[in-house]
Amino acid sequence: MASSQKRLDLRIDIFEKTDQQALALPELKPPQLVETILQEFRELEYLGDTPADYRLVRAADGYPLDDETPIGQQGLQEGARLRLEEIDLPLPEGAGRPSQPIYLREPRMGQAYRIHWQPAIIGRASERQPLNELVAVDLKSYTTGLRVSRRHVKLTEQDGVWYAENLSGNPASLVPQDGSAAIPLGARRQALHPGDALRLDRSDLALKFIVRAQPAAPVAAEAGAISPAEKAADG
Repeated sequence: MASSQKRLDLRIDIFEKTDQQALALPELKPPQLVETILQEFRELEYLGDTPADYRLVRAADGYPLDDETPIGQQGLQEGARLRLEEIDLPLPEGAGRPSQPIYLREPRMGQAYRIHWQPAIIGRASERQPLNELVAVDLKSYTTGLRVSRRHVKLTEQDGVWYAENLSGNPASLVPQDGSAAIPLGARRQALHPGDALRLDRSDLALKFIVRAQPAAPVAAEAGAISPAEKAADG
């Protein structure tokens, strides 16, 4: 049985969840371990559900593990320290990287979108429309997605502050996290704060604005730490 097999004792930094113990089967390949991590750490609102968006690297030198080679064949010793990293998408022409990790989360489906560039557009991807390369959040797959304009809301960053503005005649609102009244979005941009939501009114979709905290210095593992590979088994 898989449970009787010897497991490799690893320590994995999962963003701010540092030094998490993982008792991983040696035959697992890194994407399989990443998939288990994403499933077990759903409390991190910014985590997506696609292993291909992430990679595991050696914490000591940042060298990535080979996705096609089982972890037991990659020279990892007991107690080896790894780090989960996001994979950057190529920048569209004229775009820049955000100064900090930024995400939008649709709470009903639990879908998190990393904002890889700015300016970034929320809408529906369409190669026949201008600025298609800047679409960072494509909502056409949702049941009400066709009620979202192709170029609905634009996000920009200036001096570390993020702003939202409406690019269409389709209504959208900024819902402050402090519970105050929603602010209709127009051509004049509005500042965003962590926890605010962008509501695309006709589609009844809302996207929570998340700024990921930077990881703290490594700390000693806590007793009873969650094991991201504990549930991983054969098949």
